[in-house]
Amino acid sequence: MNKIDHRSVLAAVLCIAFYLVYTQYLNTKYPHSQRTAATSQQSQTTGPNTTTPPVDGAASVSKTEAPAPVAASSINAPVAKLSAADLTIENDKVIYQFSQELGGFASIKLRDFKSDNRAEAGFADLLDSPMALQATIEPKNTDPSKDAFQAERKDQSITFFRDAGGFRLSQTFTVPKSGYGLELKISFTNIGTQPAELTSGLLLTESILHKKSPSVLGIIPGTVRERDQLIYNADDSTDWLDIEKFCNDNKEAPRFDGVPVRFAGIDRHYFLTVFQSKAKTSSLRLDHSKGSASGCALSLVNYDRQGTVKPGETVNLDYTFYAGPKELGLLQAQGADLTSAMHLGTFSFIARPLLLVIEGFEKVTRNYGLAIILLTICLKLLFYPLVRASTISMHKMKKLNPQMAAIKEKFKDDRARQQQELMKFMAANKINPMKGCLPVLPQIPVFFAFYQVLQTSISLRHASFGLWIQDLSAMDPYFVTPLLMGVAMFVQQKLTPTSGMDKTQEKILMLMPIMFTVMMLTLPAGLTLYMLTNTVIGIAQQKWLYHRLDRLEPNMR
Repeated sequence: MNKIDHRSVLAAVLCIAFYLVYTQYLNTKYPHSQRTAATSQQSQTTGPNTTTPPVDGAASVSKTEAPAPVAASSINAPVAKLSAADLTIENDKVIYQFSQELGGFASIKLRDFKSDNRAEAGFADLLDSPMALQATIEPKNTDPSKDAFQAERKDQSITFFRDAGGFRLSQTFTVPKSGYGLELKISFTNIGTQPAELTSGLLLTESILHKKSPSVLGIIPGTVRERDQLIYNADDSTDWLDIEKFCNDNKEAPRFDGVPVRFAGIDRHYFLTVFQSKAKTSSLRLDHSKGSASGCALSLVNYDRQGTVKPGETVNLDYTFYAGPKELGLLQAQGADLTSAMHLGTFSFIARPLLLVIEGFEKVTRNYGLAIILLTICLKLLFYPLVRASTISMHKMKKLNPQMAAIKEKFKDDRARQQQELMKFMAANKINPMKGCLPVLPQIPVFFAFYQVLQTSISLRHASFGLWIQDLSAMDPYFVTPLLMGVAMFVQQKLTPTSGMDKTQEKILMLMPIMFTVMMLTLPAGLTLYMLTNTVIGIAQQKWLYHRLDRLEPNMR
């Protein structure tokens, strides 16, 4: 047997002693949880964003210095679950049911609005599924965190926090005593022992159901009234993405880097759930899961590159979250930028005054249906000069119809010559057939503006007219107003002279009432009420003017 190498044994004993002493020193100086978090954090900061400088001008971002690393609970520490009562915070407008699993909302119910127009209906819930609204340090990952949240409740505030990647992530929701907005403060604290690069983010995710409307008699497709859209204001421009199209589109999702992101979230037709960033500049990324027939999961992440965060240092970010109706006054109070979410279409300059007038009449009549009728009367009086000019032109054509019929008969075998002679005859008698279109042209933008008002105004949601019409923003359930409007249009068409038209043109013109009736079957009852009132008043004006023209024709020009 070989002799024992005393030097080798001594070296081994010294190595073991050094290891034990140094390990004890590390355990005393650095708690195990911090060393574990530091190791995780160091591996996290080796990604592509670790050397990116912070964004300039982020006014809402503040860094809090600390002389030494803060104490941190173990990532694997047991999570104490809050009770349902502790997870519920409410005020005079909203009932927020928070989700500790998601660090967001289980439901958001509005006290002043019902889920439908039934008397026994409950409060309107703005969410199709629980919504995650959580702080993140991984803006490229748009899936909500599976890590458990610790939670604390204090008065009207609730805080969710967790450890990830060497940072303590904390988010505090504070619900005011009144109103639809709440304050959200998120913070990122470096709980490691080394400086670390931070890309802070706020992630919103929710699974949205596609809204469908039943077809009419199984033949005519229904109009989707309450269609959800993604809404965002980035780089000083508000845009919408139809969720169903977005989920089924293979195009790259929009992304904005280092621009003003004023707000982002979900436009729920009559309501909004959006977060508003208080930073001057940030970045925004939109994403979705693969769409299905029923819906898809959406995600929006607002993030900032904060640069290097020292051990114990905290980065604070401030947000506002709005969950409420799309009402112009409320949006204005929440922030001037948010008023752009009130999308009234191309003719918004007409739609806004129309909405104000309708709401003014409703305060007097206490009925939005009567308010629409009064507004229609006002519009008919406003357009009366155009109606008068058109009626005078048509009345002349009616009187000269026998002579025009003779010209048609004379040149019946030469259509080109027939049209030339008719035009000469009209010019000689100062007849302009285009004047018949004068009352119609200005009503086209009014029609579209009115349609947009009825589709988007929260004031008209579930507004009752009476009898069978209990919701002016929905289609007439028994199609009474569309059918009456079709009959009225047919009567008006019969009163309109068709001199100068051939038989084919006359037949096409007579089909218009049928086409309009079919179109109006699935449109809001408030819009068909407007069209019916407009047509009936038009007939009355036409009959009265014809009567006056027959009596005072020599004095009319």
